[in-house]
Amino acid sequence: MRIFSLLVLLFFAFSQAYFGKKNEGLAVFGWAMLLQSPRTVAFEGAGSALPSQDFGAALMNPALLQGEDFGAGAAWQSGDLADMQGILTFSHPLSIGEIEARMQHTYGIVYNGEVQHYDEDGEQTGLSSYPAAQYYALTLAFPLKHLKFGVTGRFLWERLSDLEDSRTGMGLAMDWGFLWNSGSARYGLALMGRHLGRQITPFVKGGVNGYALASELAASAFWRSSRDLTWLFECTAPRYSPALGKLGLEYRFSEPVYIRAGMQREFMDIIDSDNGAGYYRLFSLGAGYRLFSIALDYSYSMLVEGMGSEHRIGISGVF
Repeated sequence: MRIFSLLVLLFFAFSQAYFGKKNEGLAVFGWAMLLQSPRTVAFEGAGSALPSQDFGAALMNPALLQGEDFGAGAAWQSGDLADMQGILTFSHPLSIGEIEARMQHTYGIVYNGEVQHYDEDGEQTGLSSYPAAQYYALTLAFPLKHLKFGVTGRFLWERLSDLEDSRTGMGLAMDWGFLWNSGSARYGLALMGRHLGRQITPFVKGGVNGYALASELAASAFWRSSRDLTWLFECTAPRYSPALGKLGLEYRFSEPVYIRAGMQREFMDIIDSDNGAGYYRLFSLGAGYRLFSIALDYSYSMLVEGMGSEHRIGISGVF
């Protein structure tokens, strides 16, 4: 009970960052939201109510973290807007008094190579930087009487430049999630808060600090219309952006083979397709193969406005 009370207090403490609008439009560390598993991206993030042992599920909703054994996973993504980015995870059972819980450790990294410096006239200065961003996250999930609850704490750090006055910017974030009807194979509902937190150190010496992260609140559901076909839905309200609607599906083609698809759009784009709104990924497709306790997953995303594509590949297993 004491642990649950502490988590409730943390929930309210971090959730207020979503509703506060100070420094509007200056959200930081948004790249962390893009580090996902291929399965999650194939659904376009719509699978946050569907229980799964995929390590990416817990990154979208901490309450989805499940399993009884040790688990490990890795994913890598590349493409026109996602070059040299990936995550590593490790999960294990955990006992908290009489409660049987589960914990997952996640490390994420973004590295996009050399960036040339230019002066005010657009001429190269001869200087280069190698920006890199990383995070470490700790996820904990455990059952309540009628719900399953999960929480993630995340420490983020990012270096944008190698110039003399540059510093490593740091931030703290928290995700929380509730899952209802987690024992049903036909349907389920979930409620989440993601990336709630703030910057704690500036990127340059004497720089401005305290910007909020790119937080969002979301509600998700799944419905299994047949033995092999599952529909996935989510409504997401980002901190500074228009609300999004997400739709995904997963079809079990055979016992070890799954095919997936997903798309997401801003609600204003759905109502009025000429308003110029939308999302930077046009759609995503994916496939998964299960061999005993090993899973291989792949996703392909088509970007809008001829910006190219993204590819993600992942492997996970239990032992």
